[in-house]
Amino acid sequence: MAYTPAHLIAAAQTHGDHTTAEIARRLGVPYVSAYRWVTGRHAPGPEGLAAIERAYGVTAATIFTGEAP
Repeated sequence: MAYTPAHLIAAAQTHGDHTTAEIARRLGVPYVSAYRWVTGRHAPGPEGLAAIERAYGVTAATIFTGEAP
């Protein structure tokens, strides 16, 4: 399974978060972490996945499917 940022980006936009800074604030993570996840440079770790699920309702299984939202 590969990480794809498309699900994170789509969920963020659905919640009104259109910038990386807005995503970082909602998730409670440093900007650089959110930037790496949004650009696909790094996959979120367990804490990041938990924050994404709490904030946007997107599960780790969905994020790592590789299918477009």
